[in-house]
Amino acid sequence: MRYLLLIPLLALSFSLSAQCRKFAKENCKESLQNYIPSGQSNTAELKPGERYQFMVTFYKGQHYRVVTCSDPKLGKLQFTIRNAKRQLYYDNEGNENRTFDFKVASTQQLVISLLIPKSAEANSDELMGCVSAIVGFRL
Repeated sequence: MRYLLLIPLLALSFSLSAQCRKFAKENCKESLQNYIPSGQSNTAELKPGERYQFMVTFYKGQHYRVVTCSDPKLGKLQFTIRNAKRQLYYDNEGNENRTFDFKVASTQQLVISLLIPKSAEANSDELMGCVSAIVGFRL
């Protein structure tokens, strides 16, 4: 009986994940412009006050663009890029930048964090939406 309840929950989870991937494809990918998608895209469903983090490997000498987007109902999306030692490389706090272009001097793993700031709205606990980050490179 317990397993029968688990099956609909898993199906709902896969459905939400697919919706967020579709959202990213329709709303973020265009911002890559002349960058080639690396296949390193990450999506999640977040509420205000929640954070999503993931690691990406960046290779020496490559030019990269990180594109972020979020469901407009969530408001501003803050994103940061840090190295494995948690040293900050980029933070868009205080501006509306949704993309960041850079070149790495050495191959390294960086941590990308997406944060939906806590909203002052009373119903923000019920609010959920998709966030995404897509990594592209240029030859």
